[in-house]
Amino acid sequence: MNNEIEKNIHNEYDYSNIIPAAEYIGVLIQYCENAYNSFIELTKKDEEKNEKLKLEYQVYEYRKSYSSCFRITIIDKRFRHTDLNNYKVYVDAVNNGQINNLDSLKIELNTSFKRGKYREEKEHDNTHEIIFKPYNIKYIRKSNYLDTGSSNIENEINNLLKKFPYVNTIFCTKK
Repeated sequence: MNNEIEKNIHNEYDYSNIIPAAEYIGVLIQYCENAYNSFIELTKKDEEKNEKLKLEYQVYEYRKSYSSCFRITIIDKRFRHTDLNNYKVYVDAVNNGQINNLDSLKIELNTSFKRGKYREEKEHDNTHEIIFKPYNIKYIRKSNYLDTGSSNIENEINNLLKKFPYVNTIFCTKK
């Protein structure tokens, strides 16, 4: 904990030339859900370790933050919002035709946590958002500390997005 480096990280990537097919987005959702579930396991183990101790002796590595979440939000052409909370629900939505003719789809992975002595914890903000809109596909990672876990998630999300098929158009040309 002593060698934590506080740093404002705001990395934004443009993937506007990828083809956001439901099956490729599904792979991305599966990865994000697995990353979130692994994060939740870390917070549970940390909580179990500390609940046996008196408050003044509790020290957290990964205390779950209230903002932590995993969510898929779809917005249809009538601007109705629907939140999906896991891969299975996403697959059901695909099979039911809910993932057709969308205005946008957003995947939000928030692995924020608190670290430090009880009541003296420092908030470690870690958010990952992948936003799919026509001709405007962005991946944004924000953090306030250098965090290996969040950096690994960022690298893996970028690797998955690079595997999507793509088309260079007059609106977006990338390699």
